[in-house]
Amino acid sequence: MTNLPSPNGKTAKIANSFGLPAGRDYSCPGATETCQRVCYAGKLENLYKGLREVLTANLAELMWLDRAGMAQLLNDMIADFRADCERAEARGASVPRDFRIHWDGDFFSWDYAQAWADVVRSNPDVHFWVYTRSFDPAALDVLPALVGLSNLSVYLSVDPDNLEAAKAARQRHSWVHWAYLAETFASGRADLADLPGKRYPCPENGHRIPLISEKGSACIRCGICPSGRGDVVFSIAKK
Repeated sequence: MTNLPSPNGKTAKIANSFGLPAGRDYSCPGATETCQRVCYAGKLENLYKGLREVLTANLAELMWLDRAGMAQLLNDMIADFRADCERAEARGASVPRDFRIHWDGDFFSWDYAQAWADVVRSNPDVHFWVYTRSFDPAALDVLPALVGLSNLSVYLSVDPDNLEAAKAARQRHSWVHWAYLAETFASGRADLADLPGKRYPCPENGHRIPLISEKGSACIRCGICPSGRGDVVFSIAKK
């Protein structure tokens, strides 16, 4: 999701996302059986011990703070992001100010979601986007905290396990979009066939564009999720 890749298109030059450890035992109260089975971020945590330590430290630093304390910490991170963008722009680079909340993890509490809402409001020059499974009142529903933020695109992470809860959430909040995960693109289209709205197959997930290249990351190049243009379908089988 980087907004400025290295010249060889292999790495990110600016960090424009934030992560927490995945799973119900950590930051994902709305995790379903499907997402726990296929979670790419959780697999990376298992593969790289140092990564899990960093993400766990992020969570530990946040969870004992109140709303204002969390917002201050997160605002400091966004200030660093803005400064990185400005330095790159001063060198002549074109740098979209797009920031993804959670490349790993999710909203783990109501106060934490409110803190992020405060950060989004305080940084109108940055466009934020987020995928979340914290939309079921039976576990945690953070959507009321995120209403009315024009520089935030919110995607409900949906799969067959939480489809009914997602339908109910969309009745309450028509402004949200869906990121629907199915076994294949075809089965995803079939699952959603009776629902209104336009849906796009994720081009990176379908191997139509690379995750990162010298032209930028797939998310920034595609732009559907950052801009909130419509629902997106993902395939576990990548076909």
